[in-house]
Amino acid sequence: MIALYQLLLLQFTAHLLADFIFQGQRWSQRKASRSFTHYHMWHTLIVFGLSFLLSFDTGFWVAALLIALLHLGQDMLKSNIKIRTDKNWFFTDQLIHLMILAGISIAYHHYLEYTMPFEVSLRTLAIASSLLLCLKPANIIIKNILDIFHIEAPGEPFHHTGREPLEEDSRGLPNAGKLIGITERLLAFILVLFGQYGAVGLIIAAKSILRFRNTKQSEYVLVGTLLSFGMAIFLALLVSQL
Repeated sequence: MIALYQLLLLQFTAHLLADFIFQGQRWSQRKASRSFTHYHMWHTLIVFGLSFLLSFDTGFWVAALLIALLHLGQDMLKSNIKIRTDKNWFFTDQLIHLMILAGISIAYHHYLEYTMPFEVSLRTLAIASSLLLCLKPANIIIKNILDIFHIEAPGEPFHHTGREPLEEDSRGLPNAGKLIGITERLLAFILVLFGQYGAVGLIIAAKSILRFRNTKQSEYVLVGTLLSFGMAIFLALLVSQL
């Protein structure tokens, strides 16, 4: 079972890299405007390449190809739906992606008995994927939570478009805010992982010193901060159980 969990974590990491790190704003916007574009194909190639490479198994190419093709089909369907509706399908889309790669990984392990070609602990893989999740993916996840609840940045009119707000979105967090969010998540994750809960409290207290005349701005920052720290703490507690 350890080998299966390793494969699942590796494929989850490949998904984070393909869908968040190596897919920029321009690609997502172009994909959302039409049912099929060459950006869909490039993204599919990236999904296949990362899924195959991070499996560390030459025989996994068939499974990686199936993951990539299903990813393409789902992206095309999502693009088609976005053209017709203004709802936010981000979390539904991500859940289906994860179910697909999990199902294919489990089937591959069941029939071909996947094994890691080198020694690496499950905890190490979990830490690596969690740290990656704390970067750009977490920014996008938080923005989509705010989008679903119609919580907009102060001074920026809310126009619900049904597409997931990306890191460089014009109505997204300022660059400084993104960097602060990433830094605080990494610090919180590492501190909780080492059992330094008091230090996490100090960071939250230090950030709470900031005061804003605009109540909406205070609420916006507070919601974002709670989501950011909550995500990092949850991941650290989860990893600490391994």
